[in-house]
Amino acid sequence: MSVLGADRPRLAEVIDDLVDPRVGLLASVSEVHKDAGAPEFFHYSAKAANTVGLAGRENFRHTGGAAARREDAVVKAIGEAIERYSSAWYRPAELPLTTHRQADFDAVPPEEFALYRAGQLDRPDFPVRPFTRDTTLRWTPARDARTGAEVHVPAARVYMPYECDPRTGDTPVCQPISTGLACHESFAAAALSGVCEVIERDAITIVWQAMVAPPQIRVESLPDELYDLVARFERTAAEVTLFDVTLDHGVPTVLSALRARHDGGPALVLAGAAAPSPATAVRKSLEELAHTRRYSQFIRTRSPRLVPDFPDHRDVTGQQDHLNYWSDHANLPQAEFLFSSGERRDFDDLADPGSGDAEQDLRMVCERVSATGERVLLTELTTPDVAGLGLSVVRAVIPGFHPLQLGHVLRALGGTRLWTVPQRLGHRGIEPGTGDNPSPHPYP
Repeated sequence: MSVLGADRPRLAEVIDDLVDPRVGLLASVSEVHKDAGAPEFFHYSAKAANTVGLAGRENFRHTGGAAARREDAVVKAIGEAIERYSSAWYRPAELPLTTHRQADFDAVPPEEFALYRAGQLDRPDFPVRPFTRDTTLRWTPARDARTGAEVHVPAARVYMPYECDPRTGDTPVCQPISTGLACHESFAAAALSGVCEVIERDAITIVWQAMVAPPQIRVESLPDELYDLVARFERTAAEVTLFDVTLDHGVPTVLSALRARHDGGPALVLAGAAAPSPATAVRKSLEELAHTRRYSQFIRTRSPRLVPDFPDHRDVTGQQDHLNYWSDHANLPQAEFLFSSGERRDFDDLADPGSGDAEQDLRMVCERVSATGERVLLTELTTPDVAGLGLSVVRAVIPGFHPLQLGHVLRALGGTRLWTVPQRLGHRGIEPGTGDNPSPHPYP
């Protein structure tokens, strides 16, 4: 999920038309007051309209956002709600049901997708099936961002929620997730946000699963307005660490980590962001850190700790489980590898390839992704009512980039990037014979 940017004049014009408990795109938007002792960030929640009566399925309705400025938090919650509303509008019967081999349209070959390895798929209880050129599933069109050519991708990688109907032969080949779904005030800006989120999730999951120790960004070298965000966490007896997790594409990507210095807070919280500008990546990462920290604190306070289930962690299956696992201070030593690098970088030394223009930056980012041997595919999901408000919703897919999956058993071990990119960047990396990180990731 990615949402609207810092300047939002169009949203200011239409916000009164968005919210209505009976007929609005949003049923409600409300402030969530921070808990005592929490970092000084604004938190807002939004509730999207229920699409079940019109689209035939209920969308993910409850969303939220956090930011240092009140208006930014409001827009993050609203933007996510519009994404979830728009992505639920599709008719399965209109999506071609066929195999890649038999398709009479251009489609991404199954082997381009970073999904699962044979050892995972062989398990009788594994919830998804092998994706081959002879697998029957529903497809939907996308556009190559560089060439404009139409190419089809699995519908489950675009729409959300998406449920395969086995009665029709639609085979589940992946876990439908929101990565790459974005709302903004233009197609280019929404596409850029979506692509950057795919880049971020690829970087974070590769770093975690390959147990990479990334270089750290000196927080004291941040510009004042960014260090102010760090200080908001530090005043709550917590430690913030920023990592430069930019991979082979060179698009600035930042991971932020929060460790509580007391047992009352979650042990570890992670959040990340990629953007053409490192300043934007740092800001988004830290604001997302505040959002995830609040959710983690809620879980730590109200849920019992998970009993370790080695080696498969089958008890870690959803958002709350991942955060609950890392709210437990007993598990913190499992993340020591992340903080073990002695390399430090000043903020001013980070590459800054952005121009500030959405169309130009989108071209730049897509060219950098292309240089890695992958391609950016875009599907516009803007519904007529959303378009009438001057907003755009786009889903970005980069088939070979590593996906974030919920549930430790479901982590993706396929593709090539997990096994090769860390080594190309000078890290030890991992090999299929030795396996990946045995601990579940801390992302919701």
